[in-house]
Amino acid sequence: MTVDVKIPEIGESISEGFLAEWAQPDGATVETDQTLLVLETDKITMNVTADVAGKLEILVGEGETVQVGQVVARIDPDATGTAHDDAGSSEGAQSKAPPPVPQATPETTSTKESAPPSGPGRDLDSLTPAVRRLVEEHDLDPTQIRGSGKGGRILKGDVVSFLDHRPPVAPMPAPPAATEAEGAPRPVPTAAAAPSGDRQTRQPMSRLRRRLAERLVEVQQTAAILTTFNEVDMSRVMALRSRYKETFKERHGVGLGFMSFFVKATVDALKKVPAVNAFIEADEIVTNHVFDIGIAVSTEHGLVVPVVRDADRLSMAEIESAIAELAARAQARTLQLDDLQGAVFTISNGGVFGSLMSTPILNPPGSAILGMHSIQKRPVVIDDEIVIRPMMYLALSYDHRLIDGREAVTFLKRIVECLEDPERMLLEI
Repeated sequence: MTVDVKIPEIGESISEGFLAEWAQPDGATVETDQTLLVLETDKITMNVTADVAGKLEILVGEGETVQVGQVVARIDPDATGTAHDDAGSSEGAQSKAPPPVPQATPETTSTKESAPPSGPGRDLDSLTPAVRRLVEEHDLDPTQIRGSGKGGRILKGDVVSFLDHRPPVAPMPAPPAATEAEGAPRPVPTAAAAPSGDRQTRQPMSRLRRRLAERLVEVQQTAAILTTFNEVDMSRVMALRSRYKETFKERHGVGLGFMSFFVKATVDALKKVPAVNAFIEADEIVTNHVFDIGIAVSTEHGLVVPVVRDADRLSMAEIESAIAELAARAQARTLQLDDLQGAVFTISNGGVFGSLMSTPILNPPGSAILGMHSIQKRPVVIDDEIVIRPMMYLALSYDHRLIDGREAVTFLKRIVECLEDPERMLLEI
C-alpha cells in the first residue's frame, strides 16, 4: 500500500509554498527520513523527508506552487526502486527520463544530426529534473561538473557555477569563399565576442530571498532607523576565553565562542534599558518581559535569524549549544517556522566575513539590532599611554520613533562595559 508524501503544515500564516527541487529522482529507492524535496515559502526554506522507505513516484514537478496538505508524491514500501549510482540506472527509471540531448563536437555539424556516445560515467537519469534540464539545455557533460551535494550529487548551483566559469568556446573558422580573388586583402582577425549566455546568468529569486527583500524595504519605509557606534576592548574576553576554552569544551562538549559573551551582555543591557526591549504596534508601545535573542545566520540559500529562547535563563554553555544547534539546522534546512519568530533583539556578526563597520537593518518586530565586526589590533590611549589592544567596532541600529538617542547610547555603552569586565558580568554584579 502506497504512502502519500504531503506538503506539511508550516505555520498558521502559510498556506502554500514552492517546490524548488526534488532531492531524489522519480523511481528511486528512498530511506526513512531521507530528504525528498526542498520546499520554499515566503518565510522559510525547508527539507521534506520520507516517512517510510520504498520506491518514490513523483506526482508534481519542480517549479510548481503547492498547497499545504497537497500530495506531491507517493512511496511504495513494497516496491523496489531504482538504485542511482555512478554505474548507471535501471531500466525502469530510464523509461521515465527524457532521452539525452546530443552534444555537438568538432566532428559533428551544427545541426546535431548525430551525437557522440555517452562518456564514461555519464548518467543523466541520476540527476534531479531541474539539474538535468540545465545540463541538457547547455549541452554539458555531467562528469565534468563537480557536485557539492551529498555523495557528490550535482545541484543547480553547481551547474550555474560551471557555466559562469567555463571559458567561451571559440567558433569554428569559416571556410574561404569560393569566389575570393587571388591576392584580395584578407580580413584582420578579431577576438570573438563571447555569447551572451556566457556574459550573464539569470535565475529566479527564491521565495525566501524575495520575502527577505520585501521585509528589508518595508522596515526601511516604516521605521525611523538610526545607528550609533562604539568600540570595545576585547582583551579580557579573549584572555578569559583562551584560559578556559579547553576546560569548557571538555566539560560541556561545545566550544566557547564570542557570541555567548555578546548574548549575556545584551541581556544585561536589555534589563538596564527596557525601552530597547519594546516595539510599536499600531498606536501602542509593547514592552517584552522575555529575552528571546535572534542570531543572524548566513546560509547558502539566504539569511535566516533563528531565536535563542529565554537567553536570560541559560548558562554560557547552554547558549553556545543552542546557537550551534540552530546554525546546523539552518544549514541543513531543518528549521521550523517557530524557530524564526519572536526575536525581541537581534545580533548580527559581520566580523566573520571581515566587515570592519556596518549599519545593520532592523529585524521586525524587534526595535534594535547589534552589529559585531572584525577584531583588529589598534593603538588606543589607556591611562595616558598608547597601547595596542584588540578592538571591535559595535553598531546599534534602532527605531528612533521608540528609542531616544540617550537610551541607545546608554544601552550600547552597557554592552561595552560588560565585555570589558566579563567577570563582573558573569557574576551579575
